[in-house]
Amino acid sequence: MPFLTINSVAPTIMAYGTDEQKRFFLPRIAAGDLHFSIGYSEPGAGTDLANLRTTAVRDGDDYVVNGQKMWTSLIQYADYVWLAVRTNPESSGAKKHRGISVLIVPTTAEGFSWTPVHTMAGPDTSATYYSDVRVPVANRVGEENAGWKLVTNQLNHERVALVSPAPIFGCLREVREWAQNTKDAGGTRLIDSEWVQLNLARVHAKAEVLKLINWELASSQSGPKDAGPSPADASAAKVFGTELATEAYRLLMEVLGTAATLRQNSPGALLRGRVERMHRACLILTFGGGTNEVQRDIIGMVALGLPRANR
Repeated sequence: MPFLTINSVAPTIMAYGTDEQKRFFLPRIAAGDLHFSIGYSEPGAGTDLANLRTTAVRDGDDYVVNGQKMWTSLIQYADYVWLAVRTNPESSGAKKHRGISVLIVPTTAEGFSWTPVHTMAGPDTSATYYSDVRVPVANRVGEENAGWKLVTNQLNHERVALVSPAPIFGCLREVREWAQNTKDAGGTRLIDSEWVQLNLARVHAKAEVLKLINWELASSQSGPKDAGPSPADASAAKVFGTELATEAYRLLMEVLGTAATLRQNSPGALLRGRVERMHRACLILTFGGGTNEVQRDIIGMVALGLPRANR
């Protein structure tokens, strides 16, 4: 199941899509038949997303899209790109957010292409290109030039979706079982060592907190149809969850010892290299959906009433 599609795109279509868009996309998303990639970041617009330059010019019943996006992950599986474009090139400065619209672009569209971007984390991402891609006006979600609220709504859902505690609990269970069945040089089970117990307990306690945060955010989604997670709450969950992941996998690797650094399929790799792989891959989550530094700015502005950071 494509988790960002069902957890972030679908709720935004539910809130802002037309009846026709809801009838077409939502059942297929729920069935796992449709996958979206997110087309936001550009070579010159990442953290400051409102600087995006990919354009969509109205031509009759179509938009003609030109530009490039970066970090469009999972595009090799995608049927559509949830694409942020500039439909008002005159918007600039403090008003640059007002010229953005969201289009649903089929990956089969003529003029669309992509190239892989290889990463140290393991999973590849991609760069996507739009050369006179024609997209029906009916594929615009929400009003023209009013797409920023859709972008932020989708991102708030994405930030929560990125921090499921399930992968941490899975690795914790495997490492605990390994420690119960492995002895040190002195013949003592590793699980009986105090420092091992402390590492496992720290991971368990914080993962339980993350689970409660997720439950709280999920239970808060019973309000108005366009209500997503509070920006401050979504950002707080994202910061806590992603930084917990890097800490948790590091603590689990300490329990496994030096062999924990061996990759999957390497001779001597422990637990199929799963913990090493998760530790390497989880770092991307600290900037996926918006860097944690920006999330702290959002928490300060929205939750604490602090002035906007100058960037």
